[in-house]
Amino acid sequence: MQIIKPLFAFFCAQLALASPLGAPEEPSVEIAARDPPAPSAELKKWNAQSGVPGGALAEGLHIFKAGWPRDVTKDIDSPDIVKEARNFLNANHYVLISVEVKQKTTGPPKKRVTTLDVGDVKFFDVSIDANNKVHNYKEGATYGIDRAIQDGVHHTYIKKLGSRVKSFTQITPVAQQFVRDHPDYNAQTNNCMTFVDDVANELR
Repeated sequence: MQIIKPLFAFFCAQLALASPLGAPEEPSVEIAARDPPAPSAELKKWNAQSGVPGGALAEGLHIFKAGWPRDVTKDIDSPDIVKEARNFLNANHYVLISVEVKQKTTGPPKKRVTTLDVGDVKFFDVSIDANNKVHNYKEGATYGIDRAIQDGVHHTYIKKLGSRVKSFTQITPVAQQFVRDHPDYNAQTNNCMTFVDDVANELR
């Protein structure tokens, strides 16, 4: 028995080397990525505008620059300084647009459908008085893209907000601060495009 035990142990060791038993492999689990909701018809209109990343707006708050084409027939009764600005910009006007994109679920309980839709769409603008002083105009008023497209308005995507600005209501104080800092209208250096660019630059 003293001889058999070592031989048996040696035999088992050789068997283990010949047929190693590894640790059982854990089953691989693949988590399927969930596709984002399909865009609504209204969102597709904004997705088609100039400069939208990948042609698809993500959920959140986005800003655009909207520019009206130059139309001298609209210059009637406009101050000379406004006409000068329009000629300088080669556009009749510019405003800042905020577009909210959010999920929307509709349908009966057992057939609910979720889409990515457009929420609040607002615009921010400035005007001037008889003394060429700049004023905020229609802060956060509702903006309709259908009418704008009919009027030939060009929309250019600027950026997505969210680190500081979560709602269009937070844009208003920035727009008001611009007017306080830039009270005097100038056709080339302090016009409607200056307003849009400077306010957009301050938004995060």
